[in-house]
Amino acid sequence: MRPAVRPCLYLIGFASGLFLFGLGSRDFWAPVEPRYAEIARVMFLKNQWLVPTINGNLYTDKPILYFWLALISAKVFGAVNEWTVRLPAALGGVGFVVATYLIGRDLISSRVGFISAVILATAMRVLWEARWAHVDTVFCALFALALYFGARTVFRRGRPSEILLVYLFVALATLTKGLIGVVLPGLILGCFILVRRDWSLIARLKLHFGALIFLIVAGPWFYVVNHLTHGTWLADFIYIHHIQRYTAGAGHRQPFYYYLTTLPPDFLPWTIFIVPAFFAYRPLRSKFADPVVQFFLVWFSAVFLFFSLSDTKRDLYVLPLFPSIAFFLGVYFDDLIQGRIAQDFLYRGLIGCFFALVAVVGLCAPAAAWFYYRGAWTAVVSVSVPLLIAGFFGMVYVRRLRALNVAITTAALMAVTVICTSIWLMPYLEIFKSPRSFSNQVRQIVPPSAPVYLYADTMNDFNYYTGREIIPVLPDANALDRLLRRNEDAYLIIKERDLTRLPQLARQRVVISVTNSNTMWYLVQLRGRA
Repeated sequence: MRPAVRPCLYLIGFASGLFLFGLGSRDFWAPVEPRYAEIARVMFLKNQWLVPTINGNLYTDKPILYFWLALISAKVFGAVNEWTVRLPAALGGVGFVVATYLIGRDLISSRVGFISAVILATAMRVLWEARWAHVDTVFCALFALALYFGARTVFRRGRPSEILLVYLFVALATLTKGLIGVVLPGLILGCFILVRRDWSLIARLKLHFGALIFLIVAGPWFYVVNHLTHGTWLADFIYIHHIQRYTAGAGHRQPFYYYLTTLPPDFLPWTIFIVPAFFAYRPLRSKFADPVVQFFLVWFSAVFLFFSLSDTKRDLYVLPLFPSIAFFLGVYFDDLIQGRIAQDFLYRGLIGCFFALVAVVGLCAPAAAWFYYRGAWTAVVSVSVPLLIAGFFGMVYVRRLRALNVAITTAALMAVTVICTSIWLMPYLEIFKSPRSFSNQVRQIVPPSAPVYLYADTMNDFNYYTGREIIPVLPDANALDRLLRRNEDAYLIIKERDLTRLPQLARQRVVISVTNSNTMWYLVQLRGRA
């Protein structure tokens, strides 16, 4: 085996263990997971590969690639379930980690690339998204591979023809999450050319060939789905989910500084190392002359500012900039390990306090659970033990100036916590988050021919777990009144807070009730007016 291949295999094994372990051990949790699962389930049952629908309506939020991957997974394993729907996200996480290593290896060094990839794999947000049915890790893997081949071209680390692979991955990223797959790589490479003022780089991008590759890969599906939906899909996709979302804050309006509040917790536990790393490299201005530093700085700044300027903000949107932070810390740890920079008082004090806090949380959490959430005591203990152990050894290694052991302890803390959470904590949370139990009762009680309605809720978890492709939503009391006037034998799923506000629904018609996620759900039988 070639030495250059080994780090990739190690990272694939490590990331696969992190992201695949217990992947299907919990049910789908609203809001996004049940929606993706239901889209995949309907497409699987109908053998429909082109037009995604949800609850009988077109789904225009995201393009098709993630659903294709979920369908392929379902075909291989025989069913649409928690494992097969989440598998593309987990494999996307693995690809994201490996692409980060490749970029670090080719632009800095193999050791820095490896450390940076481990840091990325064990960052809180990456761990969460790679174990969740979201498109973002798949998108980030394709985005990072596009930047990898773009950087090899810009820095002359590969063959000139490799630039064509950029457009392949940009097209696949566009099929995954939309036009952001073009915007982000183009913005980063374009800004880097402006910073360097090296206009010869534009010719090396081979834009004319790239546009052709993009159209060949991404164009056919967009054309076909637009034709099959008579222009509706593409119009909604462009206007609602791109123009309106960016300029009008559709559903997630946040202030400009929003990512300054979400990025630090999302990059935990590695966030704590950024402060001593920042001070270790003062004065920073002397570093900016390095083209590689400029590239990573442009990468971070372009993504951060682009999403900060948008009215619609979600914490996972800035996931594509995580590798740039990981490289900064990867260089920092490499310098610490090699002794090129000192483990100064700030480093020892801040990191020592961090591990002390981790140990205190691990020690106190079981006691707090015993007094306030006794039912969760076992689950809390399972997570508290690795916190306590990692906190203790982290303090020891900081005191003994063993930077490599500190990094290993931090990564191991996250890895073991993920395993313990999957085995003990997630099953406990199921009783609050999963609608499966209530849905199974609905399936047993309601005949397949009887219609089921849902009052003022659009999470789609009941579609998936009841196996009903369409559950019409009643948005308000007027819609309910119109239904009652039809004298139709039907059933209604409704929350307790809504039931108490609707006098036209008699309590005597409640068939079953279940508490889920601190919400009481009712199944009400409807037969004309109450």
